[in-house]
Amino acid sequence: MGDTIDTVYAREIMTSNVIAVHPDTTLDEIAQTLVAHRITGVPVVDDEGRVLGIVSEFDLIAKRGRTAADVMTRDVIAVTENTPAETIADLIVQQRVRRVPVLREGRLVGIITRADLVRLFAMTRWSCLNCGYFERGLHRPEICSACGHREFTLQREPPGM
Repeated sequence: MGDTIDTVYAREIMTSNVIAVHPDTTLDEIAQTLVAHRITGVPVVDDEGRVLGIVSEFDLIAKRGRTAADVMTRDVIAVTENTPAETIADLIVQQRVRRVPVLREGRLVGIITRADLVRLFAMTRWSCLNCGYFERGLHRPEICSACGHREFTLQREPPGM
């Protein structure tokens, strides 16, 4: 991985106002929440904010039950605020999940979705220090495809620039 100045951390891209539910939340309430907020899943937390599971759209349509506790996926892949974005992207791809909760001292403080990573991708460009050619991506290129140089600088810009 590159220098820490070139690293984007979970805390910088996470959504911190996380919509979450409790284990006793009904499936009807969860479905209404997903539709109203245009999201595809919610963490299930206890009273202290510890993540117990996640209920996704898939869980709602594929599993039978009455509450979040009945249908939630219990094996949750989570990260901390200090996890690099490229590590999160790799986790999401390898584990084939749509979202990862972000934890601080075991408690939910944020969530990162594939959409958050796509936004970061659209704003990230690695510019060759030799020729100025740039590539988009979460990972620093090893070599410039235009000139073969190996040193890059990370730039952030709005999409379309």
